[in-house]
Amino acid sequence: MQGKACVYDLIKYGEFDELRIVDCYENFLDDIKSLEDPRVKGYHIDGTDLAKIRDLLKSTALVIEFFPPHLTLTMVELAIDYNCHAITSSYINNPAQAAQIGFAERLELLDQKARKKGLIILEEFGMDPGIDLAVGQKVVDLLDEVHALHSYGAGFPELQSANNPLKYKFTWSVIGVIRSHLRPAKYLDNSTIRTIEADSIFTSENIHLLDIQSLGDTLECFYNGNATQYMDHFGIQKTIKSMGRYICRWPGHGAFWEKMAQCGFLSDQPIQVGEQFVKPDEFCVSLLGNQEQFYYQKDERDVGLLRVDGRGLIDGQPKQVLMQSIIYQDQLLGFSAMQQTVGFPMAIGSMMILDGKIKNLGRTMPMEVPLNLYFNELGRRGIHFETTISDWDGNLNP
Repeated sequence: MQGKACVYDLIKYGEFDELRIVDCYENFLDDIKSLEDPRVKGYHIDGTDLAKIRDLLKSTALVIEFFPPHLTLTMVELAIDYNCHAITSSYINNPAQAAQIGFAERLELLDQKARKKGLIILEEFGMDPGIDLAVGQKVVDLLDEVHALHSYGAGFPELQSANNPLKYKFTWSVIGVIRSHLRPAKYLDNSTIRTIEADSIFTSENIHLLDIQSLGDTLECFYNGNATQYMDHFGIQKTIKSMGRYICRWPGHGAFWEKMAQCGFLSDQPIQVGEQFVKPDEFCVSLLGNQEQFYYQKDERDVGLLRVDGRGLIDGQPKQVLMQSIIYQDQLLGFSAMQQTVGFPMAIGSMMILDGKIKNLGRTMPMEVPLNLYFNELGRRGIHFETTISDWDGNLNP
């Protein structure tokens, strides 16, 4: 779903000799033919068939990785082994794998290999993570001293399209959505790192409200992943006191998923049902993912919200810096807000690598790319940010 937007953008704006696309869904090769671009070639290959993928990498300059997250690191390692740059919208430092013995050493070896070969690994370069981190750096750069940094990256239906019991519809991997609802979070509160257990993300004490009038209703905001891992990347570890990353949904969403999480519906541990063993999270994926009410119809749009709220000092005065963009589905092109904010950045990042605009070798984060160029390119694609600077009352909380 995200790859289609990336391919569209590369054809429209990019310069390349050949673009090889690997996927395995039904009618994939028909979609490639419909592009009517002789430079674009499709290969119907399952992502676990590494031998066939290796054959494609022998004369490749860059790997653009859109596979499911459990394959991300393997694909990036293959890219480096075959002397290709790599870009991914996912976490190479996958939280689901981080506890594995030798995982940290595996990442370090990957980084060292890439540096020795003069290769770039541009990671977390989608929407969230991705654009939000680049916006965060812009906000940090506007403040002389950063005391609070709160980041929002969310995709949800336009209010009039939120017409099912969840007030939510899928624009990306259903299993990815479900699994994102059961993972722990870390945030900074009064200079103290705090952890929220995976099944408590949606409890009322971990929710705050965000009122953006143009959207038509108040949003519920939930902690999303580990915000504290980015303190060093932003260079704010000495002054930051409050920091969090959040997703947003329409009211009532959290109460439903809190009960689902605490009742075990989001677990990936198999349970016996009759003579079969079933993973509860995969059951939920099958149940929700096969209902039309949880997908967008032709006259419906999704919304992408990107918002970073920074608070601190400018010239010794307490100030609040807010950067925000609201993106809607492009009904003319047929791309959802999520496709635009993941696929387009990946295309932009790919061309920045190939054009020599990114100088960092090895593992590189969104805040380390040439930001003015990046935001100019986002603007060409209709993704614009509004920046406001106002007096700050000293409150650290979102």
